[in-house]
Amino acid sequence: MPRIALLIEYSGRLFHGSQFQIGVRTVQEELEKGLTVLCRRPMKVIFSGRTDTGVHAKGQVVHFELDEFDGDFYKFLWALNGILPSDLSAYEGQIVPPDFHARFSATERIYVYRILNRQQRSPILAANHYLVRSPLDAEAMISAAQCLLGTHDFTSFRASNGDETSPLCSVQRVQLLRLGEGQLEFWIGANHFVYNMVRIIVGTLVEIGLGKRAPESLSEALSGRDRNLSGATAPAQGLTLQMVRYPESLRLFEKSTDRDTNRFLSEPRLPK
Repeated sequence: MPRIALLIEYSGRLFHGSQFQIGVRTVQEELEKGLTVLCRRPMKVIFSGRTDTGVHAKGQVVHFELDEFDGDFYKFLWALNGILPSDLSAYEGQIVPPDFHARFSATERIYVYRILNRQQRSPILAANHYLVRSPLDAEAMISAAQCLLGTHDFTSFRASNGDETSPLCSVQRVQLLRLGEGQLEFWIGANHFVYNMVRIIVGTLVEIGLGKRAPESLSEALSGRDRNLSGATAPAQGLTLQMVRYPESLRLFEKSTDRDTNRFLSEPRLPK
């Protein structure tokens, strides 16, 4: 039975997260329904990790097994996308080794959080940006974020209902970009993330940018290991799972990395 990995993209706006939940619409439910119709048997998929209600994905990875497969991914993806809803798409596939696991084989996950910092709302950007109307001090935010690099206990940046066994995360890269016209992007890459970690970090950075907190308060919150020391949770719509990385030996989805992600990956990486 060949094991298949798919690279999928979705808008989180109308999904109640990626993982199956009874009574609500999820990415897993829609993807498994589509695969079940296409493969004519019940299908189950494994995700690289969960995304919450309203969070988007550009590079989510899933795996599953087929009874047989002729290797024609063009035909397979064309047929599958004809079944899937318009806010979910599979855009690349690859046969992977039998021991590949979308979640446990991953070495790094990259998220980007987008902020629109201006007075006027944008009907075009509203779906995937967090609108902050008051001016942000980006330099203070950039300075504060550097303390995140390395391996730390991220208890202060984990939602109270997080169920992870360990709050330890190794952040390999972090960057805050100013793109003009009030657009900011916060990029972060780590081996894994605790529940709501990126959104709480961004919420804290925004408070620093607004002058409500000192830049060093982020480092103090990190070392304090107390959720009460960090800021508010930023809205879900600004967050996108940009990419999931795997060992280079797998050569997984090599041609699908976009220019912005390649730029982020070119940044110096901390040693493991």
